[in-house]
Amino acid sequence: MVESSVMVAVSKALMGIADRCVQVMDDTGVSGDTIVEQVFREIRACRIYDGPTEAHKWSLAKKIRRDILTG
Repeated sequence: MVESSVMVAVSKALMGIADRCVQVMDDTGVSGDTIVEQVFREIRACRIYDGPTEAHKWSLAKKIRRDILTG
């Protein structure tokens, strides 16, 4: 459960940072061979490598629900 919650938190934070960098750099953030464009692509792919973020959220929700119901 800890691994899933860490994966969700880290991927969300990284995506937020990368998205903000792209916004700050305007159209140059996603065009050409900028480091921001490369990082944005890698972080987006990173959200899928160890299972989609949504799958981790569902896993956490099921675990929490099970814990609540079994008291």
